[in-house]
Amino acid sequence: MDIKIGILLPRSDMFPTLALDFLNALKLSFNKINTTEVVPKFLVEGVGTASDDSIVRLGEKMILQENADLVVSFCSHYKLADLAGVFKAYQKPLIHVNIGGNAIKQEHVHPNVVYHSLNLWQSCYAAGMHAAKKYGTKAAMAASYYDGGYQHSQAFIQGYTSQGGKIVNYYVSPMDYKSESFETMVAGIRESNPDVVFTLFSFKEGAKVMNILGSSDLSDKVPFVAIPLQTDETANTEDYGIKNLISIASWSFDEDSEYMNAFISEIKESLKKAPNIMALLGYEVGQVIAEVINTHGTIPTALADGLKNVQIPTPRGVMHYNAYNESQTDLLKVRQFTFNDVGYHNTVVDTIEASFMEDLYAKLEDIPYSGWQNPYICT
Repeated sequence: MDIKIGILLPRSDMFPTLALDFLNALKLSFNKINTTEVVPKFLVEGVGTASDDSIVRLGEKMILQENADLVVSFCSHYKLADLAGVFKAYQKPLIHVNIGGNAIKQEHVHPNVVYHSLNLWQSCYAAGMHAAKKYGTKAAMAASYYDGGYQHSQAFIQGYTSQGGKIVNYYVSPMDYKSESFETMVAGIRESNPDVVFTLFSFKEGAKVMNILGSSDLSDKVPFVAIPLQTDETANTEDYGIKNLISIASWSFDEDSEYMNAFISEIKESLKKAPNIMALLGYEVGQVIAEVINTHGTIPTALADGLKNVQIPTPRGVMHYNAYNESQTDLLKVRQFTFNDVGYHNTVVDTIEASFMEDLYAKLEDIPYSGWQNPYICT
């Protein structure tokens, strides 16, 4: 039996190999796990930034012209209700893929649609709670013009204030971060004398900020809690000298677990490169599709119902889909950012039980989306 799987992939300046990393990893895991006679035909379309009406038209094209049995798509949260509505109307299954900077809302919850994410905003909420309990209730926050607009920043604040914390200093970098000295940021942190500093930067700007913080007198005086993208191993290749920086995430490539080790080995052997988060997302989506076909012999129209109560062992840990039809793992990882002679690592030093995550959606339900239109953090 043949099955048609439509895959709508965006492009990115920050992730120049995004589409290929995702697609190759998806095929790799699907071929490994699929135990049926089903032979998938992948119908791949580029969707640019996936942030305008063309993403909805392409989704509908996959249904009407290509007769796809399943569509996998990135999509801006600003267009997500429209895209999900198309698949609800036609009673066709959709897997929406996202890093997780914004929360799913009630309007997005349909039996035909599941949301596969890295749970970024939920882990930021957990990081806020963790920081208040571990470091103290007086915090400074420094955010990128690009990365600060998504709801992970609000989640940081809500998690922190839920434990009695208070933000005493804010800094937002200018759009032209390349010419910014960040002296104002350092001075503001120093003057406010916080117990902890939250940093929301990524990639090249994140590396620049950490280099500045690591060479300042703040490095060994105050702990830093970053969004996981700021400590991405592929973007950090030199020792910044920063002494005490953690992040909380649903994944760690440095975690010594059976499934993470197998994932890394397979990616390196098959794709001849170290894994990144796009490969991780693709690999897990391939697992999910194979699991569904192995279980049902086909892809159920009501995909969310077909995945209810299904526990899938992934590189991040045991994963299931919650009441909002979004993927989540049983544990979040507290990761210490450390440098050795080889490079930076996100070493797991603690874990946080993640069942509380389903209760967080209501906290952000009435907060409108802000930030960029892109379906992933920082293009």
